[in-house]
Amino acid sequence: MLANRVRHRCVPTHVQLPIMVSPGSLSRSARHFCVSIALLFAHPLFAQEPALVQSVQCQDWVNYSATYQCSFRNVTSASNAIVVFALVSGTPTIAVTSVTDDHKPNANMYVQDLRYLFGEVQSIHFYSSAGTGRAQTITLNASESTHFQVILMEVSGLAPEQPMRDRTSVRDNGYNSGTTFTSGPTTVTTKASEFLVGWTEQAYPNVMKFTDSPPWILAEQEPIGGSRIAYRISKSISTFEYTGTFNGPGDYRVGAAIVTYRAADN
Repeated sequence: MLANRVRHRCVPTHVQLPIMVSPGSLSRSARHFCVSIALLFAHPLFAQEPALVQSVQCQDWVNYSATYQCSFRNVTSASNAIVVFALVSGTPTIAVTSVTDDHKPNANMYVQDLRYLFGEVQSIHFYSSAGTGRAQTITLNASESTHFQVILMEVSGLAPEQPMRDRTSVRDNGYNSGTTFTSGPTTVTTKASEFLVGWTEQAYPNVMKFTDSPPWILAEQEPIGGSRIAYRISKSISTFEYTGTFNGPGDYRVGAAIVTYRAADN
């Protein structure tokens, strides 16, 4: 009888999929359908996975200044993050002291995720800022006049709060001591889905050819000096390292690093 019938909804109210059944007569298959729909809407597959939106490389090997600017080709989007790689050189004390951008009305705050002195005279830095909104030009300030190698990355799907960095590892691979390089392994990550950024470089002229190990993907490589930035997306909680091979006629020092960035909560 209609008076004894009730309406059961197995999905949120904005999705109208009513099922008319009698009390106590909901079949096993119908109950399974209800549970499946509920699990489907709760599943993290609906969360955004981190992704590289755009990247650009800038370099000044001629001038010798304490301030340098690099710009994305396109204005960044709201809620996306910006990751900045920079290499400065000359003496062990030279460092990137601050990073700002042209977001209006107020510039975003950038956190230093990694500083690594490579080859005694080259200092590499990773900076990042969460939820940057519309920005395009990044300004880097160094402790004194220096050469700059800079790579910018706009990344979607990262944690909206700072710091976004999770794990890091660095390694000096020596003077062409082999044909492989590694950043060394990180400690265990805190999230299954993270955006991993790898760096490698040979000191001084770019005479070696580098190849990234799958599933690493090249983002940018500087034409002089050779700083190389690659990325990948992790799928599990684990340890990670940036690895690959190199070859060339020079006997130049090779270094590598990895920084992992946390994805947004599901």
